[in-house]
Amino acid sequence: MFQGLVLLVDDEPIAAEDSMAALKQFVRPEQILYASSADEAIRLLDSRPVALVFLDIEMSEESGFFIAAYLDDHWPDVPYVFLTGHADFALESYDYEPVDYLIKPVDLSRLARTFERLEDRREQRPSGKVAVRFGQEYDLVDPQKIAYICKEKRKIWIRMEDGSEYQTTSSLEELEKIFEDYGFFRCHQSFLIPIADVERVSTGRFGQTYEATLQNGTVIPVSRGKYGLLREKLETLGIPFVRGTAFFRTGRETIRKNIIYET
Repeated sequence: MFQGLVLLVDDEPIAAEDSMAALKQFVRPEQILYASSADEAIRLLDSRPVALVFLDIEMSEESGFFIAAYLDDHWPDVPYVFLTGHADFALESYDYEPVDYLIKPVDLSRLARTFERLEDRREQRPSGKVAVRFGQEYDLVDPQKIAYICKEKRKIWIRMEDGSEYQTTSSLEELEKIFEDYGFFRCHQSFLIPIADVERVSTGRFGQTYEATLQNGTVIPVSRGKYGLLREKLETLGIPFVRGTAFFRTGRETIRKNIIYET
């Protein structure tokens, strides 16, 4: 089943019911949002984390092309599919970049191929900003500018590379699902880190714990259960490691640590 909210935009109630029945073969009913106008669709896009949009091209007010242009300008990472009862619009649709172009009523086998295309796209690492929940609203966050995400005293914080931070009402589990496609890894029950920014992994004090040092110098705890998986993921990036020994001075103490060095 497709994951995420799906928005259907169609001002013809009967046609919308047919399209919704077809969609329910691939997504759960509670995942489907419906808008009968461009204004309503834009309100939903700006307030909910929509993952996919099905757009009827020919509507009485603003056309589906108008909403597609809005998506391209404001939500470029949200894919959309054109729906129409006429093939005449196919040529004009080439000015946009839909995932697919479907003729109504939607054929289930044809719709299945659409979701297959979407799955192929989702397997590729996305770029651009993603929607994250802040209170009752959603805002865009650039994953490339996030230093790490953490849970502190039951609050979830998104810490940025520039030193700014944002408290989100999304759970760490929700953020893990969102950002894993952007190279983030749950290294600890309270931390998500961008794998590509890990500079080294070492044992903590007295060799009882593990730590990941990021490129900005931040030291993040790594749970024992996640250490092996983190190393595997680092190795998939083509980063060779050798195990060595280093000494770190903390106050009056000199602490011996086993370090995995990048070579």
